[in-house]
Amino acid sequence: MSFIKVSEVMSRNPIKVESTLTAAEGAKIMAQKGISSLLIEEEGKISGIVTERDIVTKIAAAGLSADEVKLRKIMSSPLVYIEAESPLEIAAEMMWKKKIRRLPVTMNGEVVGILTENDIVRISPGLIEISRGIFTTKNQEIIRGIHGICDSCHEFSENLIYKAGSYYCEKCYSSQEPL
Repeated sequence: MSFIKVSEVMSRNPIKVESTLTAAEGAKIMAQKGISSLLIEEEGKISGIVTERDIVTKIAAAGLSADEVKLRKIMSSPLVYIEAESPLEIAAEMMWKKKIRRLPVTMNGEVVGILTENDIVRISPGLIEISRGIFTTKNQEIIRGIHGICDSCHEFSENLIYKAGSYYCEKCYSSQEPL
């Protein structure tokens, strides 16, 4: 069975910058390069990621000055990585589970790329459903990550699973006969 590898889809040579840059400097680099995120380096190692959204929510919305705040203060860390040879479907599922839109890609311990939801959509539009929590199996749709009341035990769950017209908590779903 063949599959699309992360390395076939990822953006190569992601932009890496020092954590001591200001958010304004980081935003300028993103604008110049036409990108929406920067990998942050400290002492030669990737230590985090800063996105356009981080600048908006952690600086602009908080009334802080982008000229004064260093990237290390707003970066998301620790990072979640995926190996370049991993199946794209696994990466999409990982992004959904971790609630992230960008995934640094490694090969032999080095960051060689970054995978974004846009990369996934470009190559395989159906996989974006996986990164958003919708999984399709033979003849039925399974949707995960819904909050509400289980149709079987009538208890609240933060992770309902929708299958064959009903909503189940994980316990009730796993105890069912296959549909």
